[in-house]
Order: sequence, then structure tokens, then C-alpha cells
Amino acid sequence: MANIWTYLIVGLVIGAGIGYAVVSKTTKTVTTTPPTTTTSQQTSVFTVGAAGTLKFSFGKLINLTSTYYPGLGIGTPMFKGSGEVAQTENTTKEFSIVASADTTTIPSVLFPNIANYEIAFGITQMVIIVDLQTAAGKQVYSLWKETQNMQPLSSQWNQTWKEIFSIIASNPSTVIGVSNPFTDPSGYQAQCVLKLAGLSFFNNASYLYNSVYNNPSKYQMRNTETDLLTLMATNNLVSFILSAYMSNALPQTKNYQSEGYNITYITLPPLVNLGNLSYVNYYHNVNVTWSELGQTKTFTCNPVVYTITIPKYAPYPQAAINFILLLYSPQGQQVLKSNGIQPIVPGVVYGNYSSVPSVIKPFVIPVNETNLMSIFP
Repeated sequence: MANIWTYLIVGLVIGAGIGYAVVSKTTKTVTTTPPTTTTSQQTSVFTVGAAGTLKFSFGKLINLTSTYYPGLGIGTPMFKGSGEVAQTENTTKEFSIVASADTTTIPSVLFPNIANYEIAFGITQMVIIVDLQTAAGKQVYSLWKETQNMQPLSSQWNQTWKEIFSIIASNPSTVIGVSNPFTDPSGYQAQCVLKLAGLSFFNNASYLYNSVYNNPSKYQMRNTETDLLTLMATNNLVSFILSAYMSNALPQTKNYQSEGYNITYITLPPLVNLGNLSYVNYYHNVNVTWSELGQTKTFTCNPVVYTITIPKYAPYPQAAINFILLLYSPQGQQVLKSNGIQPIVPGVVYGNYSSVPSVIKPFVIPVNETNLMSIFP
């Protein structure tokens, strides 16, 4: 990867059918010239379908794409649950880019007919969104602040985290918000957090999980965490949102705070936050099974990894290639970081590596050259 920006220059020049970008190795900034658009290209529209929690980072990247390629037709992006996005592409074949909030959705829904590879490009972590208008929310936030000054894994630290999760999951007076595991990966990932917290702080992986999911009055379920934030802000019905990513909680809570809502989030220990690739084996100590409307699925508890693919029927494949090249530029990497996503560099390709466009390959490696095979299907 030493010459990665040289490769990017070459790749973007190859993509000059609609314009080109040059990345300077010295300043690491992207400079562009307007693209040349042909009549046939004008009939195509570049549309992104992505996990709802990529709304902020991908929204900025789409705006940059529009700036760099003003002749490019850009459709309205779809930011929904990863499963819903993938199913939409399966039916409509309308997206030039599909991105998911886990490693399993694209392979399970789109392989092999619609897509045959995905690139893991970033990792975020689970957090808990807290309503400070509620007594339980204030208490948990105060305890969390105390843990920031404690030695991790000390007896005091463990005891405080035990108290935090007891208030959230075991206290009968608190209600928590969770996403539907079948429509949003953060739904089952929230369940993973509860099981890992039970294992880490109560020596019982099922304790916190059962306290919540065996008691229907304990939780409110919606299709996405964005829906849950609306629920929290509207009527304070939920004190905590467990189906929450840093990539969404960070910008969303800032927006709500600017509008006068007393909503924040707390970070979680690496043992339970699904945000550290070094803890993959520990996360695999638990899994979750969910049943709904006669359907049952078992989910592996993996890190929260974002993946992306260019579908076989992408209406504008060259624009999709340029979007991924922008994602791997210094500017794109900074957009990810500023929205709570830690870039995975080089990206990790699961599936048919030979299908990855050649100009993208300098930024990625096949999964069999890593130790991450276990996080993929």
C-alpha cells in the first residue's frame, strides 16, 4: 500500500469517461475538473442504497460527488435498514451502490445473482442513546461519567458497569428502544450487546437479554434506530436506545441537542461494543436467535462492519467506481472518521475478488489474506 495514492491517480484517470480527480501525496487533498458527460451517460442516474446509519457520512460523499461531477445525474438515495435496502435492490435493480451495516446482508440477499462481492470499508461501535429528561437516564449518565475515571476491568469499574446495565435492562420502570432484527442489523446487534454485557458483568450471557426480551412491556421495537430517536424525542417513552451506532448517534444527538432536546449517548467497553476487531473471538462467545411471523433466524455476534458493493446491474457503474475511489481518498476517509466510522484500510473483499474493478484493487485485499474470515458468512 506504499504507493496507494499513485494507484488512485491512475485509477481515477482510467475513470475519466465522466471526469477525473487527482490526489496529491503531499497535501492529501482531492482536486477535480468538471467531467465530460456523453449523451448515453445522461440517461443514467447514480443512486445510492445504504444502511440508514450511513446517512450522514454517505450524504456528505454524495454531495462531494455532485460537486466533482456536476454533469452526473444523481437520484434520491435510500437510507433504510440494510435488509430493506438489499431487498429493494433485489427487486428493482435501481442502485449503483449498495452498502450494509453488517457483513451478512449483502451475501445473503444479493449473492450470487445481483452481486458477488462486498468490500468491508469501515467499523463503528455500539453505543447507548440516553434521554436525560428521565430519572433513569440521568442516573446512568452519571454512573457512566464515573467509569471514565476508573481503571478498566478493576472491581470498581466492573461493579459500576453492572449497575448501569441493571438500571437499563433489569429495572422494571425503564423502557428501552430496539430495532427489529429482521429489518435492521442494529436490532440483533443490540441483543448481542446485552448478551456480551451479561457474560462480562453477570457471568450469565442470558441474564440481561431475558430481562428485556422475555418482557414485551420492557421494550419498544421499530424498524430502524432513526425511528427510535423520533420516539424518544416525541414523548420520552423510552429512556434508552440500545440499537444505536456511533456513526448515527454522534451526528443525530448533536442535531437534537441543537433543537433543545436533552439527549446524549454513552460509549461502551470494547468487550461489549462490537467495535473492536481485536475482540472478534470474544464476541463469538454469544449469538442470538429471533423469531417473528413464523420465521426464525440465528445471528452471529460480529463487529459492526460496514460493507459496500457495486451490483451487477448498476445503472451507472463508472460513477459507482468513482464513489468508492472517493471513499478511499484522504477526504473520504476523514468524512468517515468525523462521523464515528473507523476506516478499514485496506478494505477487505468477501466473495469474488476478480469482480472488483481493477482501479479499486489497490485499496483492497481478499479476505483470505486477512484473519477476518470468521466475521463473514
